[in-house]
Amino acid sequence: MIARRQNGYLCMVLHAHLPYVRHPEHDYSLEENWLYEAITESYIPLIDAFSRLVDDDVDFRITLSLSGSLTEMLNDALLMDRYTTHIERLVDLTERERRRTRGDIHFEPVVRMYQKRLRRIRYLFEEVYKKKSGFHVPAITGKWAS
Repeated sequence: MIARRQNGYLCMVLHAHLPYVRHPEHDYSLEENWLYEAITESYIPLIDAFSRLVDDDVDFRITLSLSGSLTEMLNDALLMDRYTTHIERLVDLTERERRRTRGDIHFEPVVRMYQKRLRRIRYLFEEVYKKKSGFHVPAITGKWAS
C-alpha cells in the first residue's frame, strides 16, 4: 500500500514587543538603545525581506503583530529623531573602521558588509518608512497594501 503524501499548512506569526522606553530627560538611555537595536537588527530587515519577496512575486503569508507600546514608540518624534542619530553614528563608525581595516584581508570584507547593510537600513528608515513623521509599517497581505 502506498501512503499518500498530504500537504500541510504553516502559519507564521511574529509578535514584536518592547516595554515602553522613553527618557527625554537623558541624552542617552540604555533602554532606548534596545528599541534602536530592534529597529536596526529586526524590524527594518524583516520589512525589507518582505518587500523583496513581493518584488519577486513570491506568494507568502505572514502575520506580524506589534504591541501597543512598540507602536507608540515607533511613532514618537523624539525617539525617531534619536534613532536617526543612532543609525548615523553606526554608519560613521563603519566609515572609520573601513579606513582602519583597509587592506586587512580578514576584517575589511566584514566592515564593507556592515557598511552596506547599515547604509541600506538608514536609507529605508529615512526615505521609505519614516516618511514625514513616525515609522510607517506597510500592511502585509501577500502584496503591499497602499
